[in-house]
Amino acid sequence: MIDQVELLVERLRDELKQYGELLALLDRQQELVLLRDAEGIQGTAKQIDHQASVLEEIKVARGEMQAQLSKTLGLASEMTFEELTPRLPLDYQPLVKALVEDNNGSVQRIARLARQNHMLLSRSIEMMGGLLRSVCPDQTPNVYNGRGAMQANSLSGGFSCEHFC
Repeated sequence: MIDQVELLVERLRDELKQYGELLALLDRQQELVLLRDAEGIQGTAKQIDHQASVLEEIKVARGEMQAQLSKTLGLASEMTFEELTPRLPLDYQPLVKALVEDNNGSVQRIARLARQNHMLLSRSIEMMGGLLRSVCPDQTPNVYNGRGAMQANSLSGGFSCEHFC
């Protein structure tokens, strides 16, 4: 059983490391948005997608190890860490608890940073739309459909600024 606990600790550490990688990418994306580096933003978005995939694989491996350890302890495989940790050897309980808390804190930081980046990117797109409308006034304003999604802008008849924009 100790081998399984140590593997679970290793999986939790791997997960924490991958959360850190994702946080670093989100920080970098925010810097690039503020620098208005479109190519950098696009490259970072691809890296973020890749990192999210890596993180998902790590989480699945950790979940499998958690379920396996729960079964070894004679518990249901869906045991939460809150339920599982008190049943671990005393020497491992503080470590597992700290890793779980760090991982949960990372998830919260990632969610906050992702929301900030989304708002920054959305605001940048709105600003570009405003610039395009000021340069190309024949473009109609944003129109939203019944579900709240923005419909494609259409150009009014006659002169078009397509040649200039």
